[in-house]
Amino acid sequence: MKEFFRDLFLDLYENFTDIFLNVIVMIVVMIGGFIISWFVKKLLAKILMIFKFDKWAEDVGIVNFLKKGDVKTLPSVIISKIAFWIFIVVFFSFGMNFIGITQFSEYASKITATLPTIVISILIVIIGIIFSNFIGRLIFLACENANLKYGDIITKSIRIFLIIITFGIVFEYIGIGNTIITISFLIIFGGIILTLSLALGIGLSYVVGDLIKERVKMKWEKKHKENSPLFKEEMHKPAD
Repeated sequence: MKEFFRDLFLDLYENFTDIFLNVIVMIVVMIGGFIISWFVKKLLAKILMIFKFDKWAEDVGIVNFLKKGDVKTLPSVIISKIAFWIFIVVFFSFGMNFIGITQFSEYASKITATLPTIVISILIVIIGIIFSNFIGRLIFLACENANLKYGDIITKSIRIFLIIITFGIVFEYIGIGNTIITISFLIIFGGIILTLSLALGIGLSYVVGDLIKERVKMKWEKKHKENSPLFKEEMHKPAD
């Protein structure tokens, strides 16, 4: 009987020692991970600031795009915070693995596996925004040169259309709800094409109307000038 209780307490002591040591290691890993994550966040924000990432993001329209979504945080801060939380999740999962909870480690592995997809998706969005702003400026200048009154509306519509296409490409790349997104995209695409057609038709109707008015006015002024006595006198006046 004594041997039974002695073996029982020895087993409990050994298990408690192992668990206690694992908990200590887990806490150390989490604290170290928090410090490393904080350092990575500060370092990444500093590097982006040195390379004037926020200025570039403002020039290409990313800051304006975020402001439209009521996001007032700078892009460099957003990226550094994302990196911070990714490192936190990885170290937290690694620490929980020491006390036998492997589910967090599996989630961390899934997050790590999806990182390249997330990075490429962000790059696609950035390139899409830059391209939409570039095309928008070209179209706006073309409308200004053609004296179109609705150039700003046409430009904004085309920018929105290109951004929707960009997000459609991103969702297709990620593989989220392909059927629903495809149907929604086709509906939005048809609506935008209809809106652009109406806007362009209205704009062109005004342009054509102005051209016709100006042409009629020029003909009327020319005819009035030809019928005036002064013009007839000048025409019949002998040359010196």
